Amino acid sequence: MARGQVDVEGGIVRVVAVGEGVIEEVSVGVGDAVARDAVLAVLDRRRTEIGVGIAEANLAQAEAQARAARARLPQARTQAARIAEAAAAGAASGQSAGEAKSALAVVEADIATSAAAVDQAAQHLKEAEAELDSRTIRAPVAGRIVQRSAWAGGTAQAGAELFQILPDRPRIVRAELDEAWVDRVTAGMRASVVRDSGDGEAVPAKVLRVGEVFGPSVLTDDPVERASAREVECVLELEGGDFRIGQRVLVRFER
Repeated sequence: MARGQVDVEGGIVRVVAVGEGVIEEVSVGVGDAVARDAVLAVLDRRRTEIGVGIAEANLAQAEAQARAARARLPQARTQAARIAEAAAAGAASGQSAGEAKSALAVVEADIATSAAAVDQAAQHLKEAEAELDSRTIRAPVAGRIVQRSAWAGGTAQAGAELFQILPDRPRIVRAELDEAWVDRVTAGMRASVVRDSGDGEAVPAKVLRVGEVFGPSVLTDDPVERASAREVECVLELEGGDFRIGQRVLVRFER
């Protein structure tokens, strides 16, 4: 036998606020099932919407300047070629040809500069749009809301937990194996799981993996035993049952 605790693969998912602000809307409550990317809450978006508008205007201005620079290029090329031909025929001075060539180089430099400005403005727009999108809190996984700390009209702080989601993933048991048993349990071994009270039906389970690091016990309430015990975590996949996350259980391994 080994002590264990019911968990979900990957653990409970904690959804935090990326930024701070007033919570305008909360779309879910405890017990609600949510799909991945479902909207959970919305923070005040006015400032970030203004930021997106400014970034869009800057991008439009940069694109207009880039078009104007490109529009001067054909004429500058034609002028440089015409004066170069005239200079070769003796109808224009070499200085004039050099000046036309320099003017063409200036136009080409303006085009390159304006293209870089467009790229920079586009990146600023993406940054502003990402900031705006972060004001909408979405579910990172499909599952069920098990805790909610967000309320319409409240204030969210950056990094503050707003929701907890129990993901739609397999239920597992994290059992503790002491040194006497750790080498006898292997991946794939069958086991049965019951409540730590011994009540209820035994639920079949399968060993997924056995840890490689000894550590103190976390499942005993005896402080002396907790300090002296050296345990290895063993993870099992439950094959049924109605256990709750965090519930203490007993695991019987089958030879």
